[in-house]
Formats: sequence, C-alpha cells, structure tokens
Amino acid sequence: MPKTGGGEGPVKKPRRKAAPRKAVAPRVENEEIVAAPLPPPVPPSLRLYRRIAGAFVLLVAVVLAVVLLVSTARATIRIVPQPQTVEAAFLVDVVPVAATEGKVRGTVLQKTFEQAKEFEVAGGEKKEVLGKAGGTVTLVNESSRSQPLVATTRLLSSTGVLFRLDSTVTVPAGGKVEAVVHADQEGQTGDIAADRFTIPGLSTALQTSIYATSAAPMTGGRRLVSVVTQEELDRAAGELEVLMFERAKEELRAEAKQDGTAYGEAFSKTVVQKASDTVPGTEQDRFTVSLSLQVTGVFYREEDLRQLAELKLFEALTDGFELASPSAQGVETSVQEVRAISETEREARLRVELKAVSVLAATHPALSKDALVGQSLQEVKDHFLQAGVAKNVTIEVFPPWMGKIPALQDHVDIVIQKLSAL
Repeated sequence: MPKTGGGEGPVKKPRRKAAPRKAVAPRVENEEIVAAPLPPPVPPSLRLYRRIAGAFVLLVAVVLAVVLLVSTARATIRIVPQPQTVEAAFLVDVVPVAATEGKVRGTVLQKTFEQAKEFEVAGGEKKEVLGKAGGTVTLVNESSRSQPLVATTRLLSSTGVLFRLDSTVTVPAGGKVEAVVHADQEGQTGDIAADRFTIPGLSTALQTSIYATSAAPMTGGRRLVSVVTQEELDRAAGELEVLMFERAKEELRAEAKQDGTAYGEAFSKTVVQKASDTVPGTEQDRFTVSLSLQVTGVFYREEDLRQLAELKLFEALTDGFELASPSAQGVETSVQEVRAISETEREARLRVELKAVSVLAATHPALSKDALVGQSLQEVKDHFLQAGVAKNVTIEVFPPWMGKIPALQDHVDIVIQKLSAL
C-alpha cells in the first residue's frame, strides 16, 4: 500500500508534460461537407414595399380603365341611303269578276268614232295664185216691177271693175235678193272693198232704181297658197286623232257609270280609216281630213292592281333592299298595252310596267357588324360608299377621341335615314 505519511514510501515520478497533439479530423467514410451558416438576411427597406404597392395599384388602374373603356365605348353610324330604281312588268286581265289570281275587277268599253276637220296649209313654200275675185252682193229693186237677171249679167263697180252673176235671179218689185258674183277677169284688180254696183245691161232709167251693193270685200283675185305635202297631211291627221281620242275618253268615262270606287283607267286607239280631200303636191291653202277611230277604254279597280303591283315589286327587289314607300302608293304605274280579249264579255288584258324607289334595308349584307368592328372611321365610311348603298355616312363615337369602331358588336348602332326625310 502506498504510504500516506512522512515515511518512505514509493516515490512519485513527475509526469512529463505531454506535447500538444495536432488535431486530426476524424476519418469519416462518406464525408459530408457542412456549409457554414449564412449571416441573417437584411430586412427589405420600406421604400421597396412602397414601389411594389404602387406598381400593383397602377396595374389595377390600367386594367380597370381598359375594362371601363371597353364597356362604355359606343359608336352610332348614320347612313343616308342611296336610292335605287326597281322595275317590274307583268300582264293582268281585267274582268267583271276576278275569281282567280292575276286578274282584277273592272269593265271594258269599245267604240268607233268618226270626224272630219278642215285645216289651213301651214308649211311649204308660199306661191301666188291668180283667180277671179268673188263675193256676195245684194240686188235692190226700187221700181214697181220685178226684174229678172240672167246668169252672167254684168255688174260694174264704182271703180270700173266688172263682175258677173253666177246664176239667174229675179229681183222682186220693191224688194231685195242676194246673189253670188265673180270678177270678169282674173287678177288682183277684182279684190275690191265693199261697193255699189250698177247694171250696165239695163236702161239708164232703170239703173238708178235697180242696182247692187256689197257689204264685204271681194276676194280671190290674188292669193298665196302652199304646196300640200304628205307631212302636212300627216300632221293634220295627228292633230285630229288627238282631238278625237280626248273626246272619246270623256264619252267612255261617262258610259262606264263608275260607282264611286277608286277606278284606274287605260285607253287604246286604232285608226280604222284615214282620208283627205287633197293629195300631196296640190297647190291650195286649205284641205280636209277625215278619220275613223276605234277606242278601247279599260276601267279597273285601283286597289286590286295595287296589290298585284306590290307583289311584283317585292319579287323584283334586290337582296338587302326595301321599297322606299311602305306601300305601292309611291309606285309609278304605266299601262303600256291595252288589248280587248272579248268585247262581248267586256274583258281586256293590260301590260303594266312598274317603277319604284328602293333603299338600303337593315338586312343588307353590307350592314354586318362583323366587318365593321375595330375598323377606323374612314374605313367604315368608304365601306358603305364604295358598296353604292349610301350617299353619305356620319359616325359618332364615345369617347370622342376614339378613332375606331368598338370591338363589341352590341355597342355599335346603325341608323338608316328614312327616304321621306332626305
């Protein structure tokens, strides 16, 4: 046992101070490298938060502005339509009872008219023609005995111009009688004014009591005439035909005995015979033309024809157009041909031509909004003008500074101005 006291005992050897050992990293298989811990992050500054918040607010504002613009943007396109003419033609029968389609109620009258009229030659070169002047005189017998005067009895004017009776007459005692006389010679000398005439064949004593007087000038000694041409005869016949046709219309209207219903009317005429007492090339100043004219008058119910007209015009309309007038009242209707089918049954056939004004309708392909949205205002105007459906186009947009048509079709309004307001 070791001693613990002052006695001898085992002596403790002083410990050698061990040399410091080098630290040796333990050998670890599959050695892992552990990263050194990072320093704690620096908190972002308040300014950065403010920038992010500001950018977000700005983005939201832009989105809201775009949404607001799209939802409130509107455009109104006002179109002044370009009127177009639409025409149609059809045949229609006028019958007393219209029981089938394509017929109208009415009556047919046909009558022949005859008339003759004298005309003055108005055209052609004037030519002087000499003849024996003539006129009417009054023979006066102031004696107590009647006085017979044979044809060719001479009558002498106060200027010395000699005339002769055309026929034998007897002048009663104390009476008067009229007679026709002509100058003894051709020429202008026989054209004298009203005068007193003596009868050289009577005795001098009787010449003071039996004499003649004229109340009007003698004419025909010299006159200007024209050569009658075929054109002159045709012109006169045409004038007479117009006069007869108008008179015939009035007479047929009166005979139709209209009952107060709105009737339309159509007439046709045919020259049955035309004659003249003068042939072309004749030198004279007057001639007579006579005509025989057959006139057919057709009186039909306007309402029946209007219904047919509306149907025919609608069939003739171009796609996308409509009549400018809501009914055929604005339609120009002209009857081009009238032909009697049966005079005894009072039926006729009319060829009717219609003409009306059509304008752009809301169904026209040019009004499709698909082709308008997103277009500039000028492009939209050119679209309608080049299509030939508009005379003028005005566009109102909101906001006013927006230069295009909105993208939403239901924000685009198209207004077509009525023709009555043009």
